[in-house]
Amino acid sequence: MAELGIEQNRLDQKFLEVFGELTIDKKAVRDLKIREARTITSFVEEWLISRFQAKIADKTAVYQAVTDFMSKHLPKKTEKEPIKNRLFNGEAIVLLDNFSVRIDLAKGLRLVTVPSLEMNDAQVIDEVLNNHDALLGGGQWGAGRLRLRAAEKGKNIIELIEFNPMQSGCVRLDKIVEARREFTTEEWIYLLIRTMGYEPTAYTLGQRCNLLLRLLPLVHNNINMMELAPKGTGKSYIYTNLSRYVWLNSGGALTQAQLFRNQSTKEIGLLGRHDVLVLDEGQSISFKGADDIHAKFKDYLESGRYSIGQHEVPSECGLMILANIEIFNDRPTHEDYVRHLPEMFHDDALMDRFHGIIPGWEIPRFTTERAAQGIGIKADVFGEYAHQLRSVSAFEFCYGKAHDLDGDIRDVKAVQRLSMALSKLLMLNPGDADYENYVFEPACKLRERVRSQLAALNPNEFHPSIKVSRRVPL
Repeated sequence: MAELGIEQNRLDQKFLEVFGELTIDKKAVRDLKIREARTITSFVEEWLISRFQAKIADKTAVYQAVTDFMSKHLPKKTEKEPIKNRLFNGEAIVLLDNFSVRIDLAKGLRLVTVPSLEMNDAQVIDEVLNNHDALLGGGQWGAGRLRLRAAEKGKNIIELIEFNPMQSGCVRLDKIVEARREFTTEEWIYLLIRTMGYEPTAYTLGQRCNLLLRLLPLVHNNINMMELAPKGTGKSYIYTNLSRYVWLNSGGALTQAQLFRNQSTKEIGLLGRHDVLVLDEGQSISFKGADDIHAKFKDYLESGRYSIGQHEVPSECGLMILANIEIFNDRPTHEDYVRHLPEMFHDDALMDRFHGIIPGWEIPRFTTERAAQGIGIKADVFGEYAHQLRSVSAFEFCYGKAHDLDGDIRDVKAVQRLSMALSKLLMLNPGDADYENYVFEPACKLRERVRSQLAALNPNEFHPSIKVSRRVPL
């Protein structure tokens, strides 16, 4: 840890003193090997472990308590019919799941989706929805009590009659700002890297800064980025483990109905329901009705809204493309490395609407030695914190500022938006000592990689360098 000039144990102790119960020992979580018993996300795993660690000191007992809880309340797909049978027999069942509610105005129903039962037509009582309106915002993890109730005309319905959210809820932003003052910028980056599940000491400062760029779409609205890298660098790791507001799609074919709006069911698509849509395995993804999707992507990435039929849908969802590319001597084999993406992304007009490209080839493969080895912020806590930053006002949170710039309009918009995201994440504003090195310059480099691909795709129209300059005050 020579770059930080501080001993690891001392810094871990500082994290504990400043953040207290908002932290967790990431290595201790991994050593329990809960995921060998069941595949769950980090924010669920850490929440369960924290819940039982508060009552039980012995590690073996904690493991037993967590796995017992999961076997009772986190059913496997093969157990859905036995659970339905228990409901049929009059038993009220408690499940830990990602419950969500949608409103069917035509039928006058509030319908609940219960993923573990592959059910999307359960209902919810007034009290639960009145107390937990986050269920309407794309879903919420928690313990829900279900029962079977006989409805009119002899039809049975399953009802959500009680709900206890798993997430930590709103994070006090003023307390996080106050805590940030206790750390240097490099120490703060160290904490963020740990929180993401990586071990900061296993990466150089430059590599740590590149890892941080993966968080930008989580903390600021409508950021559209790509990360292109060889296999095994952990590109999708944080998106599946750090936030319930992210939807990750791994390869396969996507339709217009899935992405934008299903005209038959009237259901809003992925881009309208989440903070970030991540298209993983981007090199192998395909689109059904590619021409229409291409046109709607261009519209959405430019304006933050899209039209389907007579419906216009505004959204703050960011788009993140993750793809594997060929590397030679730690550099992309081809100058136009976006050639690995589907053909629609070879269109310079669409590419120009992306704000930045993360240089994944500069990030080493994710190995066991690079997994977090100590204290970081709990994943569910950070996920809620990042979500709040997307809509926070300047009165509540004084960071998120960018330089006034002149130049090519898309370059200016991209650099400013990326700068605002980095400003929020690192809590640095223009005028702060570290702003240029950690915010403005990385934002420029992100956009410049987009420019390099525009020049490779269309050298007659695009120059590989960005065209922005700081505006001089009058």
